[in-house]
Amino acid sequence: MKKVEIIVSNSKNNLFSSIIFLLFGIVLFTNPGGILKFLSYIAGGVLILIGIINILGYIKTLKNLNIEKNIKLISGIILIVLGLIVIFFSSFIETTIRLIVGIWLIYCGIIKIIDSTAFKSDKVSYYVDLIIGILIIALGFYVSLKTNLVLSVIGLFIIIYSILDIISYIVFKRAA
Repeated sequence: MKKVEIIVSNSKNNLFSSIIFLLFGIVLFTNPGGILKFLSYIAGGVLILIGIINILGYIKTLKNLNIEKNIKLISGIILIVLGLIVIFFSSFIETTIRLIVGIWLIYCGIIKIIDSTAFKSDKVSYYVDLIIGILIIALGFYVSLKTNLVLSVIGLFIIIYSILDIISYIVFKRAA
């Protein structure tokens, strides 16, 4: 009896987290640029906060013990600068991620086309691999040129996962 109660309690927590994931996925799918800016502001703010804490720790150590720990000062300054970079260049970060994924897809497509030549004797495998390689290259160019596509796809996968998890909860609830 205890095992069933624990499982039901855990599954309710899983349902709650699935609903939260579903909402996050919907927002990420519909507004990936806004989420990226929000996450950049959060990450930049955290870096700046840690930098300030390090600088204050440096000042406190210097004042109380008369010992210089320059690493706290240097790391504090670096973290503040990194935080400002993340906040002010969030669109550059998104562009960089998009280009890296796009270039990676183009590379994979080229490798697929090169590999297809190994199947030249089997016409079906050759043409299937050739077409898949061309489609992957086209997808790579599309990802490179289309803003926020990668984040939208991640949002879509989160939505699908959450819906499947909620369906699993409903089916489990009926079975119990």
